[in-house]
Amino acid sequence: MKQIYTVLICFFCLSCAMDKELQLAEIQHSEITQVLDVSPAYVFYNTREKDSVELNKQNLISTTNWLVNVDKRLTLQQAIPVILELQEKKRNASHKKEGVKNYFTAFNPEVKNLRFIEFTNVNYNLDQAVEDYVKTSKEQPEVLTFGLDGAHFQNKKYTVEALVEELKSKIDQRHIFVLNFENQLSFQTYMHIKDLLLTITNASVLINTSEFIF
Repeated sequence: MKQIYTVLICFFCLSCAMDKELQLAEIQHSEITQVLDVSPAYVFYNTREKDSVELNKQNLISTTNWLVNVDKRLTLQQAIPVILELQEKKRNASHKKEGVKNYFTAFNPEVKNLRFIEFTNVNYNLDQAVEDYVKTSKEQPEVLTFGLDGAHFQNKKYTVEALVEELKSKIDQRHIFVLNFENQLSFQTYMHIKDLLLTITNASVLINTSEFIF
């Protein structure tokens, strides 16, 4: 499946108009290398109109796993509304199948194969501030904020890598975190962050499925 899907992506991108491109985000840690029974969607970057986003979803079948290919140069402000549209489309589909999931497609340059990050249950919030969510949440999660200037946690600034190492050290008690992303982050940066968070195997650290875009 990996080889067939790689060829499919290359063919599709080469067959697009000259002003539409799709460059997959690059990640290293996700261990999901194969997804069967799939339908692809493509979220393109327009080289002429960089504020525009084009979605191709013609071949999506609601009873399959969805592989969403997002150009890594798009900002979250551009990409997330399209992703929300796809999530809503699947939720409202007349034909549904238990257990099918949604994945982002990425590329591992070290081993030169595709990798996937699941986002089936991620709840993206564009209109609600993370602070308001924390106030009303029974879990009272701690906020991890990611911006153009780096990562922030408990009034301290980190690199993303350093913050992940900090989270790995929290073994004293159960910690629940909620993710808060600046909307001008690139989709590449977003996928890099999500990929690094997958390296946290500490059972004391839980990531809330709600994500906030500010």
